Amino acid sequence: MVKRACLSALLIASFAMLQPLRVEASPVVSAPFLTVAVGDTFTIPISISIADPSALDFFQFSLAFAPPIVDVADAGATRGEVLPSDWFFTSPGFVDHVSGLILAVSAFGTSFSDTGVIANFEFTALQVGVSPLTFSDVFLNLSDSGFDLSPGQITVTARTTVPEPTTLLLVASALVLLGAQGLRRRERR
Repeated sequence: MVKRACLSALLIASFAMLQPLRVEASPVVSAPFLTVAVGDTFTIPISISIADPSALDFFQFSLAFAPPIVDVADAGATRGEVLPSDWFFTSPGFVDHVSGLILAVSAFGTSFSDTGVIANFEFTALQVGVSPLTFSDVFLNLSDSGFDLSPGQITVTARTTVPEPTTLLLVASALVLLGAQGLRRRERR
């Protein structure tokens, strides 16, 4: 009888060990990798990926960029499309153009558990180069741990221009074409 009870307990323990372990993915706050040309004005979306059922009801972060390469609009952050309508930016961020920092962007609202853009920033490309986009002072739900960060990068290239033909070249081309048509007409006669 004891032998049978031990075998039953061992069998139950074996089945329990075969159950898959529950793995909860950490939320990820990320910036994109983007290539633009000098003079372009463009949007940098900051996204969050929430894979587990824990909901987000507050976020805060600072974002660094390379000020000689790109510049950000003074307005700071604007609402991302995944935020519920009642979310409020307590701070769109203080933009330090010299140091290349957008400091203390923060917002809160009703809890949500979704993946998408939480904030947008408008940048302008100033000169050729690479500007890393790195996060600091990040808090989700008033906690500075339990999530991952994925930095981004802006690569600014030279603007390629297609040379426009000069007026003299256009007039000369038109005269050559008219002259060629006149020769063809004479040859037909």
